[in-house]
Amino acid sequence: MTLILLLLAFCSHQRQVNAGRPLRVLGLFPHPGVSHFHFFQPIMQALAEAGHEVSVVSHFPNKKPPMRYKDFPLTGMDHLTNSVDLKFFDQRSIFKHYFEFFLLNEWGIAACNATLRSEALNSVLKKKPGYFDVIILEQFNTDCLMGVAHHLRAPVIALSSCALMPWHYERMGAPVITSHMPTLFLGLSQDMNFGQRLFNWFTHHTLNWMYKLISVPAADALVQYKFGRDMPSVGKLARNTSVFFVNQHYSLSGPKPLPPNVIELGGLHIQQAKPLSSELLRIMDSAEHGVILISWGSMIRADSLTPAKRDGILRAVGRLKQQVIWKWENETLDAKPANMHIMKWLPQRDILCHPNLKVFMTHAGLMGSSEAAYCGVPVVTTPMYGDQFLNAAALVQRGMGVQLDYEDIGENNVLRALKKALDPKYAEAAKTVSRSFKHRPRPVLQTAIWWVEHVAHSGGDTLLQPSAVHMSPFVYHSLDCYLIVGAILTIVIASWATLIQRCFFAKQKAKTD
Repeated sequence: MTLILLLLAFCSHQRQVNAGRPLRVLGLFPHPGVSHFHFFQPIMQALAEAGHEVSVVSHFPNKKPPMRYKDFPLTGMDHLTNSVDLKFFDQRSIFKHYFEFFLLNEWGIAACNATLRSEALNSVLKKKPGYFDVIILEQFNTDCLMGVAHHLRAPVIALSSCALMPWHYERMGAPVITSHMPTLFLGLSQDMNFGQRLFNWFTHHTLNWMYKLISVPAADALVQYKFGRDMPSVGKLARNTSVFFVNQHYSLSGPKPLPPNVIELGGLHIQQAKPLSSELLRIMDSAEHGVILISWGSMIRADSLTPAKRDGILRAVGRLKQQVIWKWENETLDAKPANMHIMKWLPQRDILCHPNLKVFMTHAGLMGSSEAAYCGVPVVTTPMYGDQFLNAAALVQRGMGVQLDYEDIGENNVLRALKKALDPKYAEAAKTVSRSFKHRPRPVLQTAIWWVEHVAHSGGDTLLQPSAVHMSPFVYHSLDCYLIVGAILTIVIASWATLIQRCFFAKQKAKTD
C-alpha cells in the first residue's frame, strides 16, 4: 500500500513538473502588415521573457529579441507600410466591401504561397511532428497555415488583430446575431434600423459563403501542393482551433455572446508610457488651448491627399486656437499654418495619453481606436477601408467620436467636426469608455500568457470547444426542428380546413335535399 501511494505521489509530481516546464511555442504570421504584427509581437515576446522557447516566422524580426526568442524572417514581399494612396478612396460604392474581400483574398494567396515556399518555414518544418507544444498563428484572410499546424501536430491558438471576420464565428461555435452584431466591413453600430439589419444579414452571409467557395479552395490547392493530396481541407482544419485571441473589448466594440474559447484582448499592444522627445514635450506642454493630433496609421500616406483636401485641412487648422501635430511623410508642407507641426513618425500612444491632448483625428484603425479608448480622448474619425468603418461607428455610438467621411473633407467640414469633438461632453464620454477599457480582472498580457500555457499543457483542452463547431448550419440553426413543427402545423391546419370544408358541403347538401 505504501509503495502504491509513493508511485501515485511520484506520478502527480511528474505531471506538475511537466505542466511547469518551458514550452516550445511556434508563431506563424504570414501577413506583411506591421499594424497586425503590433498585436502579435507582445505576446510572443512575453512568452520568451516568461522562459518559454519561442520561434517566430514573420516579416518583422525583433530588433532586440529576449533570450529564447528566435526569428525566422520571411522575405520577398513588400511590407504594407506607408503604401496606401488616398486617391484610391475617391470613388465610393455601397458594394465596396466585396471589392475589399477580393483584395484580401489576393493578399492571402500571395502571403500563403510565399510562406509555404520560404526558407524560414522550411527551417521550422525540420522539427519532428509533436516538437512544438502550441502553435500561435494569425487567422485573417487565409487559413493555409492550419495545414502547417496539422503537419506539426500541435494545438492551435488563433489571433486576429481586428474584430472577428464573418468566417471566424462558425469555427469557434460562436453565435452570430446579425440584428445587433454588425459585420466587420460595414460602418454600422449595434443600433441598426430595419434596412441596416437586412443589409448586415445579407452581407455577413454572402461574405461567409464567398470565403468558403473562393478562399478555402485556393488555400487547399497551395497546402496540398506542399504537403500532399492527403492533407484535409483547411476549412475543416480551422475547426480544430483551440482558442481565439481577438483584439477587441466590449467597452469599445460592444458586448457580444462569445463562448469561453474566444478571448477578448483589446489593447494588448498598449505598453507602458515612454517619455516624449524634447520637441514634442515642448509643443504639448506649451499649448495654451491644447493639442490636436492627426494620424492615419502606418499604411496610409497622408501626403497622397488631393490638393483640394490637403488645403482644406490646412485652412481649417489655421482657424483653430489649438496646436496641431500631423503625421506627414514628407519633410515639407506648403502653406502650413503657424500652429501646425509635421513629423514623419509619432509615438502615438504617448501623445494621446498626454493630459493636454484634446482631439485625435484618425482613420479609425483598431490600434489607434484602442489607444484613444485607453487614454480617454475624443476622436474625429475618417474611415477608409476594412474594419475602420466598424470602429468609427462604435466610437460615434459611444458618444466619444464624430465621423467625417473622406469625400466630405474640406475646410468648413473639417473645422465643424473638430470644434464639435472639442465639446466637453465628448471628452466626458471618452473618459467613461476609458475607465471600462482599463478596468479588468488582470492585465491583458497576463491573460494571454495564461491561456497559451493552459492550451499547451492541456493539449488543446477539447472541453472548451462547443459542439456547435461540428454541426451543419441546418442543424445549428434548428431548421430541422422548424421544418418538423411547420409540417405538423401544416398537417393540422390542412386537416381542420378539410374537415370544415366537408362539414360545410354536407350542411349545404342537407339543405338542398
